Amino acid sequence: MALTGKALVLRRLADDQGRFALLAADQRPPLYQLVAGARPDLGERGVWREVARLKALVVQALAPLATGVLLDPLWGREALAHLPRRAALLLALEDHRFGEDPQGFRKSRLIPGWSVARAVREGADALKLLLWYRPDAPEEVRAHQEALVRRVGAACRRAGRPFVLEILPYPVRGEEISWEFLEEALRRLADPGLGVDLYKLPYFPGRMGRYTELLPAPWVLLSGRLGMEGFLEALAEALEAGAKGFLAGRAFWMEALSAYPDGEAVWERLLASREGFKRALGLLGGGG
Repeated sequence: MALTGKALVLRRLADDQGRFALLAADQRPPLYQLVAGARPDLGERGVWREVARLKALVVQALAPLATGVLLDPLWGREALAHLPRRAALLLALEDHRFGEDPQGFRKSRLIPGWSVARAVREGADALKLLLWYRPDAPEEVRAHQEALVRRVGAACRRAGRPFVLEILPYPVRGEEISWEFLEEALRRLADPGLGVDLYKLPYFPGRMGRYTELLPAPWVLLSGRLGMEGFLEALAEALEAGAKGFLAGRAFWMEALSAYPDGEAVWERLLASREGFKRALGLLGGGG
């Protein structure tokens, strides 16, 4: 039976064996902080211009190895010039500035003026929403978060584009995030009616097989704060647990960008980081 609609587009995000090797370059605050710390002479606009330039370098160096690239619509536009024709384009929906109640519980929101429909008009093959989520948050906060997911899922369904949901639990009292806490979050967000086509999830040692058991759609591993070697070890475990690949960024490029503002050193390190990406591909079975 021929694939149609979202299923056909989802296949574009993967390789011929259905494995996802997706490069994330949608991060905003970490790059802003890096540039602002290295270049205190720049004003806010100048810092963001440099962020856009660094994103373009990341995509130029690493996107030829990826099956798709995740960008933000604010500071990722310069990078589009370096997107290979065969690589899918994923666009982020969430504003990096989130709402927060007096207790520290977070509400995700979309980038002002941005929507699934507009992202599709601008060429998105798929859409990604980062959802800050705690199952113990006040009912009003949880209802807001779950309604946002439902609304984005419905919009992606109408647009015929895959919906990638990134679930991130977070501490409000400095506590460690336990497995039981994360599992409850996944249970609440595993409803097929939400319209999620691909989950993007954090590394949790020894428990990721439950991701596969609980979720109604495939999942991929994010890198978060893991370095290259740590991420590759986590990816091997995740694949054994049923992950279909990765959607990762900082593990591949953050060390290279730490050489900023030395542009030549940044570029040389980005080129060197291609070896790490190739090792990740090797773990997927896509060569090395």
